[in-house]
Amino acid sequence: MERIIGKLAIELRDPDGCVVLRRTACNSVMRGGALLIADLFRGAASTPINGMAVGLSSEPPAPPYDATKLTTTNPDDTPALTRFAVPLTADAMSVEVIESLFKVRVKVHGVVPADFAQSTIAEATSVDIGEAALGVLADDGASLARLYNRVVFDPIRKEKGQELALYWDIDFPFGS
Repeated sequence: MERIIGKLAIELRDPDGCVVLRRTACNSVMRGGALLIADLFRGAASTPINGMAVGLSSEPPAPPYDATKLTTTNPDDTPALTRFAVPLTADAMSVEVIESLFKVRVKVHGVVPADFAQSTIAEATSVDIGEAALGVLADDGASLARLYNRVVFDPIRKEKGQELALYWDIDFPFGS
């Protein structure tokens, strides 16, 4: 039986919309993400995946895959990154059935605006983004309360004025 597979494509765009960097990475579902799906199945959760976030760490996920948040703070736990979570609306997602491959593909597209994901240091002109995730937004919309997945990649230097476009393809196999 095939596994659920997720891939992420990232575009860094200048203020005029020109793509200055493209990168791809593979998805890791976190234990909390599997529990989120289980809770949705049994009616113990009513909020679907409705947000995405970026962070600073590019350390690969490893067993037991129990990350519950992205790295957005300094080692002393002070904030390092501003406005790192973004809401996703229903139109940010689409579903496609790929009959020939016996897969249902969920496509998710979100944009981290230019004024999001900036350093908390006022003089800083850039920040290195090394991870991204889908999940359930916290009540205040400022972070993800529950992570579904975590994707790491070689850090992307996001300058002030640049935006990040994230494109997820998540394949759910069906059949025997």
